[in-house]
Amino acid sequence: MTRLSVVVPCRNGGAFLAQTLRAVLNQTRPPDEVIVVDDGSTDESRTVAAGFGPPVRVLAGPARGATVARNVGADAATGDRLMFLDADDLVTPPTLAALVAALEGRDRAFALCPWDRYELEGEAWIARPPSVPPPRPGQDLLAGWLTGRYWPPCAVLWTRTGLEAAGGWDAESRGDDDGNLVRRALVRGVEGVPIADGLALYRRAPAGSVSLSGRRFSEAGLRSRLRALANTVAALEETGRLRAYRAPLAHALGELARDDDGDTVADEIAALLRRAGGAPPGHVLCHRTADLAARLAMRHAEWRTPRATTPPSAVIPAPTGPLPRTGPLVSVVIPTWNRAALVAEAAASVLAQSWRDLELLVVDDGSTDGTADRLARIGDPRLRVIRQGNGGVARARNRGVVEARGDWIAFLDSDDLWRPEKLARQMAMMLPLPPRVGFCHTGIEIAGPAETVAHQAGPSGRIFDVALLDNPVRAPTSSGLVRREALAAIGGFDPSLPAIEDWDWLQRLARLYDVAAVPDPLVVYRDDGPDRRSKAFRANMTAREMLWRRNRHALRRTGQARAYLMESARRELREPEGLARKGRALVLAALAEKPGRAHLAWLPYMMAPYPLRAGLRRLEAGYHARRSGQASSG
Repeated sequence: MTRLSVVVPCRNGGAFLAQTLRAVLNQTRPPDEVIVVDDGSTDESRTVAAGFGPPVRVLAGPARGATVARNVGADAATGDRLMFLDADDLVTPPTLAALVAALEGRDRAFALCPWDRYELEGEAWIARPPSVPPPRPGQDLLAGWLTGRYWPPCAVLWTRTGLEAAGGWDAESRGDDDGNLVRRALVRGVEGVPIADGLALYRRAPAGSVSLSGRRFSEAGLRSRLRALANTVAALEETGRLRAYRAPLAHALGELARDDDGDTVADEIAALLRRAGGAPPGHVLCHRTADLAARLAMRHAEWRTPRATTPPSAVIPAPTGPLPRTGPLVSVVIPTWNRAALVAEAAASVLAQSWRDLELLVVDDGSTDGTADRLARIGDPRLRVIRQGNGGVARARNRGVVEARGDWIAFLDSDDLWRPEKLARQMAMMLPLPPRVGFCHTGIEIAGPAETVAHQAGPSGRIFDVALLDNPVRAPTSSGLVRREALAAIGGFDPSLPAIEDWDWLQRLARLYDVAAVPDPLVVYRDDGPDRRSKAFRANMTAREMLWRRNRHALRRTGQARAYLMESARRELREPEGLARKGRALVLAALAEKPGRAHLAWLPYMMAPYPLRAGLRRLEAGYHARRSGQASSG
């Protein structure tokens, strides 16, 4: 039976280590052991790791760097499958299962899953696409790695036999240690197996911090990278394949020379280039042409064979029996601005919950209508009012999370209401579930000016692919309950978005956590206010454009890029407030993503003037109404 070990080298990684370990333990196929090799930390890293207990164990490293720490962990590991995960990186829940499946029946091999950069932007952690070129047509993994293709250790799973055949981590390496290992493996005949499933998040350390594997541009780093390339040249010479990799080696040495601003190792680079056979004629032009061909080939492959989205899956049925009234503290955050009467009603609905272990934080975002006086009349010690200057709803929610003391966080918009059993139903659902399930939502009642319509909760399970295209959770900031540890991993709401910041927040949450749902409508969503930000059409479209730029690499992976752009185009061309020129540009962008005959028929309609489009929609609506009436009478 396959045994899986994850090795985490760590030096002063306490800021993110708990998130990394939770991500590993939250896998659908969790590891059999996690070995944290403490490489001379002076912060709380050892305490954080030891606090997890089995299957996490902590070893003391010799404080000689990441590569030595990884070898210490590999020697102590009992698994025949090994991943080396930096102390600040993350893996999404299906990742280890996908990598293990890819190595089934393979001996000398390693598997590689997709990965993104994970960057802190303002108050939110954002997944950005890797800054690496696409694979060139016909290019093998070794040539790709030499010309800029790259997978970080958190995206690679090794068989022990493959790792040993590669010679393990180079203890003398001070830069490009992971590239050095992979190139040695490939030269020695270890099989690399790229897969399309799973996702690793390679964290880019915030400004002012340096990762354990960093310093690649220092003199030691440059010399280490040169030494690693020299080892690759020597290995290719031994196997008689040096000539076949002349162009990729020239590219790799050229990149090293570009990074060597002070000409620290210029002579050594030139000597190694001569040993590798020199740069082929027209090397730079050929390289750029090959990159362009690679990008076109990759886009063509996405057109032809898009990966199907992962459908949402049920978690577990709702619990039966009496609802709990006490347990872990739940912090409820209500942001508000100039809604004195409404926020008092919202607060009352929270304080009337049958779940008693709660605190209520109302963040008054600079109100001038007597909100503070109205809230002061509520004589419940569980209520705290936090006043701040007007900064918007995202910053208000983030401030509430910072001030909250609970292990669970629930949000409520200041013009919405909860049914008394809302929190109790959600806690009864969540408490038995594994920590991989990080969020629970309920159904809602939409109370409009004329009628109230009840809606059951949307999907549960793994909803990330679905959430990229549309928001499957109604009013997540009034219906949701989230683990505090999940918020630590994804960051806060993004104040830079002019609208739909709750959808962006849900997408980031669903990337790392599964979702549960209590079907019944337990939230009253009051849709009679003219100040709902979602009704601001231009702000909504601007936010959709921002999310497109943020998520287009993920939408392309799932084959949904065209559908997203087409929906944006429909909105611009359907609504009176829309901009026809933007809508037409979006149609063309959608067709550029993935040409299709079915969508060409939409071009005449979408390019027509607004009055004609509106008339065609009225004709279509009348046609369907008549058809529906005929079917009913028959």
